[in-house]
Amino acid sequence: MYSRQTAIPLRGVLIILVGLVVLPGCSNTPNPVASNISYGPDDQFANRTLDAAERRQVIRIMQDAVVGPTNDPARPAPYGARWTDVTHAATQACATLDMAILSVTEEQDGMLKRVEIISVGDVPYELLVHRLPAPEIFKATATGGLFDDQTETAEKLVRAFNKSMLAFGAKPGWPELTND
Repeated sequence: MYSRQTAIPLRGVLIILVGLVVLPGCSNTPNPVASNISYGPDDQFANRTLDAAERRQVIRIMQDAVVGPTNDPARPAPYGARWTDVTHAATQACATLDMAILSVTEEQDGMLKRVEIISVGDVPYELLVHRLPAPEIFKATATGGLFDDQTETAEKLVRAFNKSMLAFGAKPGWPELTND
């Protein structure tokens, strides 16, 4: 029939098969971080309340990661406008005049921003924003039309841009960081 030599390998195969069937049923739920599954509000992995010592440790880690002063609160622009707001102000101004920005390029070592714009009627406009020393900060000019013949709408664009720059400058923000 069968010899003792074949009985050992058959027993080993049976043990392996039983292990494959039984072991998966004995394991806990999968790690939700690895499986991306939440098990509700009592899930020990999803919710964690830090005690006072852990909160202090997290704050200390975050403070150690900061380079430079941390006591400089956000505030409105000191001269009413910030150079960093040019693109946002142009976007806002264009939205009020049914225009869209095609591109924004910096030229002259960051002292000029050229904003290419298109209107709903496919009329091209160009907004030039020159960076000036404080307290002026910027000066904007615009041209419009294939032959620069859309002067009235170009003037509206400049007025809307100036208004947006002042509105963004009134919002709290941080001063520009210089590369020391």
